[in-house]
Amino acid sequence: MDKRVVDRECFEVVETLAENAYIGRGRFDWSKVQREAHRLLDERFGESQVELCVEKCKG
Repeated sequence: MDKRVVDRECFEVVETLAENAYIGRGRFDWSKVQREAHRLLDERFGESQVELCVEKCKG
């Protein structure tokens, strides 16, 4: 079982980035989301937490 915990605040920011990267027909520019999330959040939450949030947001 995966014991990694997603930080709620980090996830909410990634979710907002995804909403802003919507390109239509249920598709998102995940490379843009990932790039922006790492740029904005790595220092605060750590690279692995940001990556986990991006993966959880993807579904």
